[in-house]
Amino acid sequence: MIYLDHGATSFPKAPGVSAAVALYIDETSGNPGRGGHQLTIAASRAIESARATVADLLGSDPERTLLGPGATFWLNTILCGRLGPGDRVVTSALEHNSVMRPLRWLEAQRGVEVVVVEGAAPTGVPTPAEILDAVNQSPTALVVLTHASNVSGAVIPVEEVARRVAPIPVVVDGAQTGGALPFAFSRSGLAAFVCSGHKGLQGPSGTGVVVLAEGFDLQPLVRGGTGSNSESEDMPVMLPDLLEAGTPNGPGIAGLGAACTWLADRTVEAVQNHERALIKRCITGTLAIPGLHLTGWVEGMEQTGVLSFTIDREDAGELAAWLDRERGIALRAGLHCAPAAHRRLGTFPTGTLRVGVGPQTTEDDIDALVTALVDRCG
Repeated sequence: MIYLDHGATSFPKAPGVSAAVALYIDETSGNPGRGGHQLTIAASRAIESARATVADLLGSDPERTLLGPGATFWLNTILCGRLGPGDRVVTSALEHNSVMRPLRWLEAQRGVEVVVVEGAAPTGVPTPAEILDAVNQSPTALVVLTHASNVSGAVIPVEEVARRVAPIPVVVDGAQTGGALPFAFSRSGLAAFVCSGHKGLQGPSGTGVVVLAEGFDLQPLVRGGTGSNSESEDMPVMLPDLLEAGTPNGPGIAGLGAACTWLADRTVEAVQNHERALIKRCITGTLAIPGLHLTGWVEGMEQTGVLSFTIDREDAGELAAWLDRERGIALRAGLHCAPAAHRRLGTFPTGTLRVGVGPQTTEDDIDALVTALVDRCG
């Protein structure tokens, strides 16, 4: 199989991930923090080692780097914990449903005002000035932005936004950029950065990360056991215990630590350069195909390893099924859990066909896709 769906999840996982998961299950399966015997101590050490590795890769403080079941969980923790009746939040039209669905629920159930900045065609990327203008129109509690569109790969300049709108806190959904774009949270000016563990970070599914700036504090979305302060029926106030209730996904976290070790050795900069070159190769190869339209793309824009397109008289779902069946090429067709983005980019409700490359994608993989598209549509 030629796997070109890294926008959904990475495959294959980074070298060393499966071994780390198996080692944790086979030799380190105590419940971390729950007791003092050898297995619980080993489990705690494995998780804290992974936490330190993730924090180092993201340029963050390990004590404020939280590990959980996914980016969606952490986005809900932030949005539902920080926004209440009468609050106003500014966001973009490129957001994934992991942001839009909790915001629309908060709008309907708590009376939160949701302001969507459309951004200019054809990319829909809002400028810092447009975000600032929206913030200045009325008191604003929060700005929440995707770091990069999961449909087009277009990058939003979130650090410049944070500088322009300060002291309004800026929360970033980095599901498409964590491990794929060089980033140092400590220098970003952001209040919070959330990312998946299973995409650019190359780790297992069921893992996600949130990094919090000093002073940007949250209440837990979930409350329960932590292994600390067991004499109290209230949640501990210190991190990570306050926000990491319940038994953690030890095997997944161990795998995530191994993935981030591999990424650190290869360097995120090298991954970015590799993926940029592959996307450029894909664009060059497909532009000559009659009726092919790149979605939300302009020459020279900052972009991740994601690219979407449509082809006249071709149904995206049928084309994806043909590529899978006839050529063994895996892409994703449809709306990519981002209907707001597709509305802004003019591809709703039919969606697009999306290419997503990763660190282990090769030039031959891209050439095989281009050849297949030319054979069918050229």
